Amino acid sequence: MISTAHQLLFTTSPAFLSKGLANGAKGVFGLGMTRIAPPSQIAASLGLQRKFSICLSSSEGIILTGDCSGNMCKSLTYTPLVTDRGDYFISMKSMKIDGRKLSFTMPPKDVRIKFSTVIPHTTMESSIYETFISAYLKAATRINMTTVASMPPFSMCFSAKSVGRTPIGPAVPPVDLLLQTEMVKWRIQGRNLMVRVTDEIMCLGIINGGLDAKDSIVLGGYQLEDNLLQFDLGTSMLGFSSSSTTKQTSCSNLKMSFTGTEELL
Repeated sequence: MISTAHQLLFTTSPAFLSKGLANGAKGVFGLGMTRIAPPSQIAASLGLQRKFSICLSSSEGIILTGDCSGNMCKSLTYTPLVTDRGDYFISMKSMKIDGRKLSFTMPPKDVRIKFSTVIPHTTMESSIYETFISAYLKAATRINMTTVASMPPFSMCFSAKSVGRTPIGPAVPPVDLLLQTEMVKWRIQGRNLMVRVTDEIMCLGIINGGLDAKDSIVLGGYQLEDNLLQFDLGTSMLGFSSSSTTKQTSCSNLKMSFTGTEELL
């Protein structure tokens, strides 16, 4: 159902605030917890719960306000949602690559993962990244993926000829972020994990955030693509799907499946 929300508060900003955004971006649509953020304003105007869902795509994504009632919403996995400095976080207890748990020098106890639609690719603080990248190289070697020279900002790249194909993208070792328990995991795989740089080269789309990174892990836009995320601001819970590509669809063609939901167009 499509509804119209009236008397919403918007503001303009100086041009310098748009520096660093993706090409073609004209501004920022705030999705924070504040009462003046668009999702909260729309929920108040239409009498909806303080929930919103996003499903990003390389072409057309969607933002939904209120309850999410599409088919994909029925199979969401839930984890506690934390807010800090106006940003959204979830907690990670451990990580697996191709089913094997990583052994960190200093085990990350409840490492916080931040969501960002502004940065293009996921970043990890250096101490976490070094353990991760070493383990990923071993996993890639086991399935005969051939490494090639790195191509900044990516530090690990492979010959495309050595990588098989699946319906969800490149056949590469998946990465599991283990959340409140090992049974609750966020899987990054296939096209969400590998970036095609040239016809001959693809690179691991997770980069080193540096020693002085403010956040341990930041999930960037590329890894968020084709994942349905439901932010329940009332209960402080996040619902997330496995990548919609595993269901042979994408966020760009999911719009018609969300019947009975208030849509923000």
